[in-house]
Amino acid sequence: MNAISLPRLMPALVLAVATLVAGCSHPTRRLDSSENTTDNFSKLKAAGIRPVAVGTFGPERHGLSVEARFLRDTLITELQGAGMFDAGSGASITGRMIWAELGGSGGSVAARFTVTLADGRVVYDRELRTSNTWGRNADVTNERVNLYSKLVGLLFTDPGFRNAVPR
Repeated sequence: MNAISLPRLMPALVLAVATLVAGCSHPTRRLDSSENTTDNFSKLKAAGIRPVAVGTFGPERHGLSVEARFLRDTLITELQGAGMFDAGSGASITGRMIWAELGGSGGSVAARFTVTLADGRVVYDRELRTSNTWGRNADVTNERVNLYSKLVGLLFTDPGFRNAVPR
């Protein structure tokens, strides 16, 4: 009788479980800032700006470091999705996370965005804020992504930003 050893069977079991879990997940659910949105893609294309770099994003106060990093990641993802990210660009966007509050039925975020040219001149410096409400049964993780994408979209449509980095 052939006995199958557990160490030889384990990789197949892990693969089977992973496949099952992946197959059950919702394909359009955004869990992080790694997907660009169609809305921001359109806003960037209409903005008439040149590709930009993204520098550091920090917290304005204690407890906002994770949110600042999430905002930076969202911005980079949106820029990359529209072909407007260039790490070597002569214009760089930096930011400060000023406020982030997420709850079971809504959230609000605020950040200061700054665009600095290679010669050190600051050509844009503005605080932007937005908020959203959602139902009690909403997926707060997904709503967080939407909220940050909305904030980044405000940057892309701001005339001052568009004038700071024209094509």
